[in-house]
Parts: sequence; C-alpha cells; structure tokens
Amino acid sequence: MLSVDKKQALLLHQSIQYWRSAQLISEEQAQTLQASYTVRNTDWQAIGGYIFVAAISCALMAFGSLVLNEKWIEILRKKFSLNNGMVALLFALLSAFLCYHGQQRRRRYDAFSFDQELYWILPILSIGVTVVYTGKGLDYLDGNYGVFWLLAGLLYGAISVVLHTTLLGIAALLCVVPGYVNLTYFLTQPSPYWLGMNLPVRMLPLGGLLLLISGALRNTQVPAQTKQLLWYGGWLLLLVAGWLISIFGNSATWENWQAVRQMQFIWWVIIYTLLCSGAIALGIRFKDTPLRDMGVVFLLVDGYTRYFEYLWDRTHKGIFFGIMAISLWLLGRQLERYKRKEKATRLPLP
Repeated sequence: MLSVDKKQALLLHQSIQYWRSAQLISEEQAQTLQASYTVRNTDWQAIGGYIFVAAISCALMAFGSLVLNEKWIEILRKKFSLNNGMVALLFALLSAFLCYHGQQRRRRYDAFSFDQELYWILPILSIGVTVVYTGKGLDYLDGNYGVFWLLAGLLYGAISVVLHTTLLGIAALLCVVPGYVNLTYFLTQPSPYWLGMNLPVRMLPLGGLLLLISGALRNTQVPAQTKQLLWYGGWLLLLVAGWLISIFGNSATWENWQAVRQMQFIWWVIIYTLLCSGAIALGIRFKDTPLRDMGVVFLLVDGYTRYFEYLWDRTHKGIFFGIMAISLWLLGRQLERYKRKEKATRLPLP
C-alpha cells in the first residue's frame, strides 16, 4: 500500500473526488483508489527541514569562530607566506569548486530538497571570504567598503541567475542594500546627505530600480525566483523606506528632526498611505498574495505609527490598547473566516 504524507494525501483525495464527480471513474473505482494509500502521521520533511536549519546554524557559528576572527587563516598565511591576494585566490578557487559541485548535485537530484538548497550556504561563505581578502589586498580603496559589498552582491546575483539558486539571490539583495548605503556615505563624507537625500529617502531610488529591473526581465529567460526576489525586494525597500520617511522626513540628524513638527510630514504620510493602498490594490488585482499581505501589514503599521505621533499624549492609554485589542481581534476573526471558507472548499481526509 502506498504511504504518503498529509499534503500528498489531500491532493490524492481531492483528485479522486473530482474524478468521481466528473464521472471519469465509478463509485467502486473511487473507493478502491481511496483505500490504496495510507497517511503517515510523522511529517519527516518538516523534521528534516528543522534538522537542516540547525545544521546550517552550527555551520555559521563554526564559520564565524574559524574565519571571521582570522586566527587559522593567519596561521596558514604565516606558515606558507601567503599574502591577502593569495588567500583571496585560494578561496575563489574553492568557491568555483563548490558552485560546480552544487550544480552537479542538482543535475543528479532534480527534485527540490532542503539539503540541495542549503548547500549553497557554503559557496556564499567562501565567496564572502574571497571578497573580504580582495578588499584587504586593496586596502578597501581607502575605506570604500561599499564597493566590495556591491562586488559580493554582483557575484551572488550572477551565480544565482546562472545556477537558479534562491539562496544566492537572497544573499545578493542582502549585500546590495548595505553596499549602496556604504557607497553613498563614502561619496558624501562628512555630509549626511547624498544628492540632497537622507538615508530613508535615498533608499527609494534603489527600491524603484529593483522594481524596474524586475519589470524589464518579466518576458526574458531569467529564472522566475530571480524575478520574484527583485519584485518583492523592491517593494519591501519602498515600504520600509516610505514608513521611515513618514516619521523622519528628509531630516539627516536627530537635532534637525527634533526641530520639525510632525504635522509638517503630513504629505509624506498621505503619500505613504497611498503607496500601501496601491500595494494592496495591485496584490488583489493580480492575485499577488505576498504583495497584498505586505501592503496590509505596512498599512496597519502606518496607522499605529500615526497614533503614537499625533494622539499618544492626548489619549488615555487604556483606550489605545483597547482599540488595538479590538482591531487585532477583528483581523484574527477575518483570518478565521477566510480559513473556514478555504476549508469548506476541500473535502475531508479519509
């Protein structure tokens, strides 16, 4: 008898019921098919996922203790008289081998697994060491760390596109953002503004650029996960930056912000509210659930932020938390209704 997990059993059950209702199979055949499999109670895939996450956490801690403090690398450097450039070259070769090995593994085992995806942590770490020692060899171009953050992001992004790996794409985005911030600060020292923009405002062009790139790649052969990372990464940057701008405006220092009344940021607040509403509308229009959910979450954050800005000193705290309790209860009630409605469309498992 076939043994399947709960998700697979649900799919099989729904398929059999559909075939029976469409009269593609008889009642007797449906009962025979229904009795041909059993449901496993233990979700080994979930347990395996937790184990792999724990393994990766240990690997990261090991990497931090062995590499980031540079003790063992320094021992090797002294023993073999290696300079920073040679260390970078050795780790570059190791990175190339790890990427090649990962691609071979993917060709042998085409199906998705945590083992295959989390393997890419190893080349991510190796490439990171390569970039760090390349920077050390060049004295970080007199402290211009942003260039090397962007270099790491470019390497991660290129490998992600070629090898179709989501984890490397996420690493690329996580490097591009601090690289962009570091580079703009380096170019404007000691001024806190870059082209007249403080930090939150200068994040808007980056988010918009990611969205433009995502749109330009829509009809290309670029992997779907890369397009999704650019799309959702761009929206996340826009929404986070917009929220910060609605609080701080274009103020660059704490003193400047303290000298400005919050009501002077009202236009920023209106624009940000429209941005969140636009994300929700787009998500509903194109059935983009993650975008819709991001819009809802940031719209709620926007509402509570406005309360703290304008009404915290004028409203009884009990009333505020009562409003929060009611709003969260209503949100939870709507989610429960949606869940019940979704379950009603599914037939129960045998």
